[in-house]
Amino acid sequence: MIIRGGVNIYPVEIEKVIVEHPSVAEAQVFSIPDERHDEEVCAWIKLKPNAPSCQVEDIKKFLSDKLAFFKIPKHIRIVDQFITTTTGKVQKFKLSQIIVQELEKAKKSQ
Repeated sequence: MIIRGGVNIYPVEIEKVIVEHPSVAEAQVFSIPDERHDEEVCAWIKLKPNAPSCQVEDIKKFLSDKLAFFKIPKHIRIVDQFITTTTGKVQKFKLSQIIVQELEKAKKSQ
């Protein structure tokens, strides 16, 4: 569960909506720490093979018609694969670490 600004958000709820997008094969929703809201919603998305071109903005627009604004992932990455264990379980904590590192790197370069 993600707690954003005191509101409980269930990743599976958001994942189910994301995969309704015609170009999306799979989605993983998780959180990263956030100074203002305690946690921020993030998503890694895998597209279907031969899917029409799809950008992060397309996903956010699609979600804005289906989810409350605070449930829409602030940070979305379209990826070819998820980081998994040897048994195939997605390691969401590693996805979170990568987003945090990217944001810190971007902040330092400004």
